[in-house]
Amino acid sequence: MPGHVSPRDLDAVLISHAHLDHVGAAPLLTISSTPKIYATESTITQAEILLKDMLKLSGYYLPFAAAEVTKFVRTAQRIRYGERFRIKDAEIEFVDAGHIPGSAQIIVNADKTLIYTGDFTPIKTRLLNGSKDPGSGFDVVVTESTYALEAHEPRKVLEDKVVELARETVNQGGILVVPSFAVARSQEVACILHAHGFKAPVWIDGMARQLLEVYLQDEEYVDGIDLLAKASRRIRIVRGKRDRVGILDEPGVVVSPAGMLKGGPAAYYASKVADDPASSILLVSFQAPNTPGARLLSEGKLTLDGSEFKAAAKVVQYKLSAHAGQTELREYISKRGDSGVAITIHGDPAACDAFASWIKENTGYRAINPAGSEPIVV
Repeated sequence: MPGHVSPRDLDAVLISHAHLDHVGAAPLLTISSTPKIYATESTITQAEILLKDMLKLSGYYLPFAAAEVTKFVRTAQRIRYGERFRIKDAEIEFVDAGHIPGSAQIIVNADKTLIYTGDFTPIKTRLLNGSKDPGSGFDVVVTESTYALEAHEPRKVLEDKVVELARETVNQGGILVVPSFAVARSQEVACILHAHGFKAPVWIDGMARQLLEVYLQDEEYVDGIDLLAKASRRIRIVRGKRDRVGILDEPGVVVSPAGMLKGGPAAYYASKVADDPASSILLVSFQAPNTPGARLLSEGKLTLDGSEFKAAAKVVQYKLSAHAGQTELREYISKRGDSGVAITIHGDPAACDAFASWIKENTGYRAINPAGSEPIVV
């Protein structure tokens, strides 16, 4: 939480996208004051859903309540891609980041030019066309470094693997459980299966259901909305406990949060199929250390409500990442300018350090991996 920041000292708050590590503290800034907050319409819509869910799960521990979330949603100014607006002497522009619907790279053009990548990827997916090229000649690039040490497999290869596993599991009479992020990832998995002509039942549960309805109304920010609409007509929505029990009686696929098995319906489904060698559990995202998903992947053991299950089901990870991989990060920074400062953030220390070193050796930028609160002068 940005407790060291006084809202009264802020000219504006620019929000790149709706994931909680980027927007989760925003309501805190509205308690004593209301700085101008800018984001896309899609970001605000998704953020409201995620913030309310965070309050439901952790409200006792948070320094703000529902009133601040409402105030944040009501007062935030909606900005469209390519729309330029001014904050004092700076001109601001949001550019599609390709990460989730409504995500933005943010350009600040003042006495010098800065671009903040936010979380981004140029890789086309079934939902999004990938990030737009923001141009070049930037004096400052603040870049994510999440996968600076890891290259992604080609998207087509990953999709083929997902569909092959789904078909293999269903053909042997099992159930494929896909723990998946509610925001964009669950809906993308459904789109992949539909695009490949997968015929068995595909169920969606948890908050992914609510986000599906949001995306079906979000033509401006969901590039693959036609495919999503077609897939949605075949998707089966889990309506309650009776469905959760019933869908385990026939071969099929169930897609549900939480993506790292830290709760949500996915944990329930995984526990129910864990001892079935005909079934599979497919992890489609990064698994943070010490999470149930990470342990399942490394040890073949599933922990739920204090109980431990040895997994007889097949456990696989195919990362359908919404972040730029090592190759894409390097290509991106190489196109941004011939001189200036690059600041590597949003990654493990080793990834930020490695990316900064690569930038120094291969581009004209002076690269910095900030490790403290000291100001960076450009």
